[in-house]
Amino acid sequence: LDPQQLRDLPQFVDADLCAAGVMLRDALEGDDISSGVMFEAMSRVLLVKLLQRYGQRRPEEIALSARFTSAHYSRVLGFIRANLDRTLTNDDLAREVGMSPSHFGRVFKETVGVTPMRYVLAYRVEQAIDMMKEPDRTLGQIALDCGFADQAHFSRSFKQVTGRTPRQHREDLGAEAQL
Repeated sequence: LDPQQLRDLPQFVDADLCAAGVMLRDALEGDDISSGVMFEAMSRVLLVKLLQRYGQRRPEEIALSARFTSAHYSRVLGFIRANLDRTLTNDDLAREVGMSPSHFGRVFKETVGVTPMRYVLAYRVEQAIDMMKEPDRTLGQIALDCGFADQAHFSRSFKQVTGRTPRQHREDLGAEAQL
């Protein structure tokens, strides 16, 4: 990053960044087998949130790598957002950026640090966490809106990524709201 890529903004409270920071801290403090994976995933989420919210675009395209550019990344992320509620495959994502599935999987992992499907899962869970802030939304509806087959699949995947169940997370949100 060049020094001018992030805007210099006064301090303020950003709920999404605070939530990502808390999850990052919790992953760092955890002693179980998934702590390392969780910390790595949450640090990437925090970085992406910082760049999305506060990063300034350069006039020229910033190449993430010679084979996977920021334009590729933007198209993939846009495709995931637009199709969050349906099953996505590596082939779908590769087709979106005009690459073969094997080449796409390789350059995506080289550039982003995780496989495309691991990234999609982390993104789905991140969106589910945002949706849980709406108390009227059921966990079953959130599961379907985020592209999980059912609530059981959602719970297993959520726990795999965060180390907690969706119900535990929502209960914690309720407890925080009461403070």
